[in-house]
Amino acid sequence: MRKAVIISGFLDGLSDNIIPFLDMDTDVCVHTWDTYENRRWVEKLKRYKKYCNNIEIVSERPTTIEKLLSYFYSTCKAYSLVDTDCSYIIKFKPNIDTPSIPFVGDISRYFIKASVQCRPLLDDTVIEDCIFGKVYYRTLDERIFSGTKLVFDKLFPIFDINIQAEASVLNDELKEKYGDNYEGSIFWTEWMERRGIKIIEDTDLIIANNIQI
Repeated sequence: MRKAVIISGFLDGLSDNIIPFLDMDTDVCVHTWDTYENRRWVEKLKRYKKYCNNIEIVSERPTTIEKLLSYFYSTCKAYSLVDTDCSYIIKFKPNIDTPSIPFVGDISRYFIKASVQCRPLLDDTVIEDCIFGKVYYRTLDERIFSGTKLVFDKLFPIFDINIQAEASVLNDELKEKYGDNYEGSIFWTEWMERRGIKIIEDTDLIIANNIQI
């Protein structure tokens, strides 16, 4: 199955824990920021080319918008690099400080399990409506999640010129509700839910060391 791993934001902390996510049917699509320190991490990322089909990297000068919106912008840009032939996407954040990340990515199994356990709540839902990741209470850990290309098209509609403005409006709403320092996981969860995307537990995934974006 042809897949893509999308990486966005600064690349500091990139380590070999990315290797299990890669194979010769995988493209790595990266949007990052062009700073002196980050260039070293970009060069390190290029060394992983031998583990995958291709690595495409786009670097821009850092924006002046706030951190969460900057990261959202970067993730949209990374996704825009994904080839249309890819059928499965993994969103990956490189600063997870752990030597290994248990990941299987069997979204069909997770979907069937959730459909059975939650019957009839998912009876009118298809796998293309779902994102799979680690759920804490009612929010998704935004550092790693996966799904079909079709659901990522809903999540990051790259031809929607209003997407960044919509993200800014949502951010303002959430700051008014929760305060300026609310967790990014709330933003990502709300963004998905407003697009009719269901969040399903990836029961194999373990993400250590919760680091804020």
